[in-house]
Amino acid sequence: MSNLGKRHPRNRNHSPQRAIFGAFAITLGLLVGASSGTALARDFTMTPNVPYMTIDDREVYLDIYTPNSEGPWPVVVAFHGTGARDGRATYNVATEAAAQGLLVFTPTWLDGHSFPMTGEVVDTLRQEANCAVAFAQQHATELGGDPDRTVAYGFSAGLTPAMWAALAPEAGPIPGCATDAAPIPVSGVVAGEGDYFQYTPFFDDAFQSDPVGMQAQGAAMIDPAMWPADLDASFFLWSAGDGSEPRTVGDPGDETDVLAQRDPTGSIRADLERLGQLEDGVITLVDAGRLMADRLAGAGLEVTLDEHPGGHTTLDKVPELIGYMQAAAGE
Repeated sequence: MSNLGKRHPRNRNHSPQRAIFGAFAITLGLLVGASSGTALARDFTMTPNVPYMTIDDREVYLDIYTPNSEGPWPVVVAFHGTGARDGRATYNVATEAAAQGLLVFTPTWLDGHSFPMTGEVVDTLRQEANCAVAFAQQHATELGGDPDRTVAYGFSAGLTPAMWAALAPEAGPIPGCATDAAPIPVSGVVAGEGDYFQYTPFFDDAFQSDPVGMQAQGAAMIDPAMWPADLDASFFLWSAGDGSEPRTVGDPGDETDVLAQRDPTGSIRADLERLGQLEDGVITLVDAGRLMADRLAGAGLEVTLDEHPGGHTTLDKVPELIGYMQAAAGE
C-alpha cells in the first residue's frame, strides 16, 4: 500500500482504481452541456485536504478531483494564483475537467510564505510545486490515472509553477515531500495570464533585496539554455486581450528600470524589440506571452499561443482551458 493509502484508508465502496483517501471525500454531480444542447449529469469525487509536503513543520495540502468514469485518465496538476492562496481557487476549472475525464490535483502552494520574496523563497516554492507534481504522479495509478500523461496547469501566479514543472523540474527527492520520487517529465503545460520574467511590481522588493538570486530564478524560466536537454512537452499558452499588468519600460541604461533589473544580459529587451512589443514603451502579460511563445518555438518545442477577448479571469474560458488540457495530454 502506498504512503497516501496508509495515511488515508481506502473507502471500500469504490473500486480499487478509485481509492478515496480520507473520510471527507465528496461525490458531486455536475451538469455539463452536450453537443446536442442537452445536459448530462457526470459525477466526480472531490477529496479535500490531502497532505503532500511538510515545510518547517507545516503541512501543505491538495485536493483531488477523481472522475467517476472509466479510466485511465490523464492527470492534471492545477496551480492557483495569488488571489486566493487555496487550491479551491481552481475549483471552476477542476470540476469541469474532472467531469470530462481528467484526474485533477489542486495544490495549495503559496500559503504560509513570507513576503517580499527572495531567490531562496522562490526556490522553496519551486520545490513545493515540483513535489505536488511528483506526488500526483506517484498516486495517479491507484486512483485510475495515467502518470505518463501529466499536464501542468496554471493561471496568473500559478503559471510559474506550471512552467517550472516542464522547464525546471527537480532531478531527485525533494526535502519534505511526501514522496521520495522525483517528478517524471510532464507531457504538456497549459498556462495563462502570468508573468514569465517577473516584471510586475509584485517582485520589485525581491529584486531590490536579492537581485542575483532573483535573476537566477528568472533565468530558469525564460532562458532556453537553462531548460532540460530532454525537454519534450507541448505548451498551450494564453493571454487576455485587454493586456493585464501594464508596466512602463524605460531607458536600458537606467539601473532602476524594470527590464534592467530583470534582464542583466539584455536578451529579453532585444527579443521584445525584435517582436515589436516595446514600440509603445509598455509591456503587459500579452507581451510576456508572445516572448515566451517565441522562445519555446525557437527551441523546437510545440507551442500554441491564444489571445482571448476580455480580462484577467478564467470564468469565461473554462471550455477552452479544458480543450488545451486534453490536447496537452494527447487526447
